[in-house]
Amino acid sequence: SSGINAEWPLRPGDEEHKDKLHKDISLIDFEQHLSNFRKCAVQLNNKSAKEDDLLPLPSDSCKSVFNSPIDNERWTKLGLKEISDGRVALLLLAGGQGTRLGVSYPKGMYNVGLLSGKCLYQLQAERIRRQEDWAKEVYGSSKPIQWYIMTSDHTRGATLNYFKENNWFGLCEQNVTFFEQEMIPCISNEGKIILSSKHSISRAPGGNGDLYRALGQSKIIDDMLKKNIRSVHVYCVDNILVKIPDPLFIGCCLERESDCGAKVVSKAHPTEAVGVICICNGKVKVVEYSEISTETAHLTGDNGKLLFSQGNICNHYFTTSFLRKVIENHADDLAFHIAKKEKSTDCDSALIPLL
Repeated sequence: SSGINAEWPLRPGDEEHKDKLHKDISLIDFEQHLSNFRKCAVQLNNKSAKEDDLLPLPSDSCKSVFNSPIDNERWTKLGLKEISDGRVALLLLAGGQGTRLGVSYPKGMYNVGLLSGKCLYQLQAERIRRQEDWAKEVYGSSKPIQWYIMTSDHTRGATLNYFKENNWFGLCEQNVTFFEQEMIPCISNEGKIILSSKHSISRAPGGNGDLYRALGQSKIIDDMLKKNIRSVHVYCVDNILVKIPDPLFIGCCLERESDCGAKVVSKAHPTEAVGVICICNGKVKVVEYSEISTETAHLTGDNGKLLFSQGNICNHYFTTSFLRKVIENHADDLAFHIAKKEKSTDCDSALIPLL
C-alpha cells in the first residue's frame, strides 16, 4: 500500500479500522488492476464497434438443428457416448445474487413459480440425472457427469449450505465441485478504488470472463484432466430452459473437432437486446447490442435473413485442452467488459487513488 493515503478524523476504534483497511489494501495487486483500468479506459473512449470491422459469421462455421434430423441423431449419439464414457463436465456460472429478481440470496435458489416449487438448482440437478440415465439406456452404462459450480464470495456459503440441506438434489456429493471467482475492487470513473466502509474495499465478482483465471488458480482444470474429461459444457445459472449437458451440441462439436463452440438462438427482431456472435477485427467475438447501430442490425443477406442474427445465450462448449491453453498462455489477453453500477458507502472519504 506504498504511496496510498486514506485520511479521516481519528475517533475511538479508528486505529482498528485503519489496520483492517491496511490488510484489505495489501491483498490488492495494484499493478494488475491499474493495467485492467487502463484497458477499460480505452474501451470507454471506443464505445461502439467500428461498423466496417463487423462481418457475419461464415456459413460453414454454423450448424442448425433445423436442417437435418439425420445429423441431429448422429450428433446426439456421439454426445451420449461422451457422457457414457465419463468425459463430460458441466460448468455452471453462479456468482451472481438474485438482486434483479428481488431477492438477496443466490439466483440458483430462486423459486421460479412452478407448481412443484422447484428452484433453478433442483431443475438443473434433475436434468443431469436424466442425461446420465439416457446415456445408460443407449450404451448400457454411464459414468457420472461432473458438475463444477463457480460461485463468488457473495454466493458460495449460501449455495453450499443449500446443496447440503437438500441432500445434493439426488446427486453424489463427490461429483459436485464448488470453486470461487475473484472479487475485484470497484473503481470509479476517475480511476479510484471505492471503499464500502472506513475499513473495507468495495468489491464485486469478476464476471463470467474471470472463469479462466479461476479455473487455473483453484486447480479445477487439473482436476478435470485428472478425471479424463474432454468436453466441458458451460452455462449461466439463470437459464431456466437450459438443456444440460446437451448431447447434440456436444456431439456436433466433437464431430467438427472444435476447440470451442457456442449455442445461439436467432434474434426475434433486428433490435432485440441481445449480443450477437460475429467477426470483429478478424476475430470471432460477442458484440453487445449496444455496440451495433440500428442500420447494421437491420442488414439482411440475399436470403432475406438478418446478417447479424446469432444471439448469444451464454451456452458454450470447450475442450479441456483448449481451456488449459488459454489459462496458461492467454489469460491476460482477454478484453474487459465494463459494468456500471451504483455503489453505496458509509464512508465520507470513500476513494483510494489507483492512478
